Amino acid sequence: MTAVERALAAVRGQEVDRTSSAAGLIMTTVEMMKSVGATYPEAHHNPQMMADMAAAAHEMCGVDGTTFPFDMSLEAEILGAELDWRKVDRPPIKTSPVNDPDNFTVPDKIEELGRIPVVLKTIDILKEKYGEDLAILPTTVCPFTIAGHMAGVDNLFMWILSDPDKVHTLVDKITGFVIEYQKLMAAHGADILFAIDPTSSGDLLSGDMYAEFVLPSIKKMKKGTGASTILHICGNTKPMLEHIAVSGVDAFSFDKAVPVWYAKQKLGNVSAYGNLDVIELFPNGTPDDVYNATAEVIRQGINIAGSACDVPETTPLENIRAFVKACEETPVPSKNDSMAYGKQLAAQVAEK
Repeated sequence: MTAVERALAAVRGQEVDRTSSAAGLIMTTVEMMKSVGATYPEAHHNPQMMADMAAAAHEMCGVDGTTFPFDMSLEAEILGAELDWRKVDRPPIKTSPVNDPDNFTVPDKIEELGRIPVVLKTIDILKEKYGEDLAILPTTVCPFTIAGHMAGVDNLFMWILSDPDKVHTLVDKITGFVIEYQKLMAAHGADILFAIDPTSSGDLLSGDMYAEFVLPSIKKMKKGTGASTILHICGNTKPMLEHIAVSGVDAFSFDKAVPVWYAKQKLGNVSAYGNLDVIELFPNGTPDDVYNATAEVIRQGINIAGSACDVPETTPLENIRAFVKACEETPVPSKNDSMAYGKQLAAQVAEK
């Protein structure tokens, strides 16, 4: 199978020749950036530099896929938020411009605005150079998280309690924008859309809140785009799993807080992506540690092996290579075998 065929089959829960290592979360290290001459903030604005930086993990470590852009603020910037470019690697939101969602409007011709042309050109460059040998999984931020960027997270959560119609109005308007942006990515050759939604974490929302304020936008986004989609949420997502199972997304990327075997029991036909530790394992573990941890999530039934969040920039290349090697060498278990192993692990937890 080609890298693209493998990634698509894995996302769709189909048989693969080996576990895909297609990265939907950033795997760009300082060493990689130096090797391709990439620097911030230029890598946010120069499509060739963005492409070189995105492909570095594939060129140097053999990772099956890549993602970009490298920050979470692009969409909010397009919609009118001001960024703080003093933090050149991941510019945060400096001002949140929405006070009244009724007065908020999405601009026209977004393909011409801000850094969207840079991202689309990067897809063009990578697709022309690598074809089927590198899966392209560009990142888009989900509507609920963008709403927090635009109104301020504190205001968004205050509205949830005091004026929920404001949340629904803002999220619905932003959902249309996200669909339009994702369609542009797909038209330029993105293989899989990697949609991140950190503000909808179970550390912030209950399952019922997720069902009311987030799930409708995810369903609408997936239906409106029609592309293969991986949804990523940070933190404890156990309360969300039953809702994600009916969201329409093809796969779910989750944090180390949720064991793979547990997620597989709850997600139904939704594939699983993840969930290797990025706090200690990738930056501080040995290659053997990374290899063994990767083999373990494969045994538990992960469909695409990957990190639980962005890989730290200090991660040694040897550890990323060990991750890829484990994906290549660990036998893919049958569904029955991974389910049986998951039940065994669940029983061990219940005994404690």
